[in-house]
Amino acid sequence: MLTEIFRAFGEYKKLTAVLIVAVVLMLFMWVMALRAAKKRNAERDKILARLQEENALRSEFAAVTPEQAQSADCFRMLHGIALHIQKELEKSTDMVAAFRALPQEKQYIYALSFVFCEDAETLCTFFRLNEKPLTEAALSAAREMFDAAHLAQFEKAYRMFDSDDETTSTIASEMQALDESFAVGQEPLKDGIRQYITAHTQALQYTLEG
Repeated sequence: MLTEIFRAFGEYKKLTAVLIVAVVLMLFMWVMALRAAKKRNAERDKILARLQEENALRSEFAAVTPEQAQSADCFRMLHGIALHIQKELEKSTDMVAAFRALPQEKQYIYALSFVFCEDAETLCTFFRLNEKPLTEAALSAAREMFDAAHLAQFEKAYRMFDSDDETTSTIASEMQALDESFAVGQEPLKDGIRQYITAHTQALQYTLEG
């Protein structure tokens, strides 16, 4: 039986070649389909995990008290409060106008969340991805809350990406050095943010309950 099969393959070389190509293509498509399904599942799981984390943050910081603000993880609290402010902004069809209408305290917290909690992995990335009025609010917040060293770095990054400022260049090596120095020793910076939130829980309260 096998001999006859091999003999047939030998006699019909073109047909054999076509069959081999078809099998290889079938295997290739099967592998690609498995990879695509795995990627979709991974992306879905990532989105679900992020939504679950955001829901947990909203619940945890639904009504921040001064006592809670003093003991909470700074960036986690910053993110949790900002999520409530985001929910309020989403009620408007013009989010920029809605942001400008926010009280100063909410503008500061929301803007800083984009520096430390959203997709901007570095300081310069934050300024590259965002624009005024968010970057202006973040700068004002930094002047209110940051220690001297981190404030100087933040102001330099702001100037780098300010279209109205031609005194500071955006050289890649300088941006990398600035990002690295800003990421070091952030405890004083965190303390400043924590103290600001502690002092302004009442100003944030009605947003958090909304």
